[in-house]
Amino acid sequence: MKIYRFEELDSTNTFLKNLETKNNYDVAIADKQTLGRGRSGNKWSSEIGGAYFSFLLKENPNISREEYSRLPLVVGYSLLKTFEKLEGLDFKFKWTNDIYVLDKKLSGILVEKREDFYIIGIGINLNNSITEEFRKKGISLKEITNKDYNKEELIFNVIEDFKNNLNYYFSGSWYEILNYLNSKNYLFGKSIVIDLRNKKEEGIGQSISKKGEFLVEIKGERRSFSIGEIHIKGF
Repeated sequence: MKIYRFEELDSTNTFLKNLETKNNYDVAIADKQTLGRGRSGNKWSSEIGGAYFSFLLKENPNISREEYSRLPLVVGYSLLKTFEKLEGLDFKFKWTNDIYVLDKKLSGILVEKREDFYIIGIGINLNNSITEEFRKKGISLKEITNKDYNKEELIFNVIEDFKNNLNYYFSGSWYEILNYLNSKNYLFGKSIVIDLRNKKEEGIGQSISKKGEFLVEIKGERRSFSIGEIHIKGF
């Protein structure tokens, strides 16, 4: 495991993807990202004080691609557990890659693949102040608790917790993880818009399925989605 630290970087995910020599759990940490992004290329606000990092996960050829397809949900589950140990707040999971608290985004996840490695990128609004551009949708932990947090301590706690929770997942505990995620499902019962590549669908958010897809009630019919950017209607 190698640790790469930067005061400023375009993207920690991009840095790790382009490494010639990769090792399991190599990690890149940036004080600021100039091209931070989320799922579907969404811009991620990267002010000083936030925790922006990515780490590598070597693919195990004995584990199916189907199991790996649920990796963003396992990361989300693990982040919830880490945050709950840190603060007694009501953290929620927004399928497939965000952690919310007080109806605002606290953390985002971006999982990508390069050859036989997964790159797990995480952004956490930690000690930073949210800029006016993102204030309606985002919040930092310090803005809630008025505490200063040790950024690197949290980052390495996130990675260690993920290792343990990944083993828990691979040991056959997907349904326990799924039940927990559904108990923290931010989108349940909300009017939502699903932005697909060529159209938009509107409906009421339901649960996460056993396949890791999101169920939505559209015109009285329950449909499942494996892709698509979801927004709360009106936001």
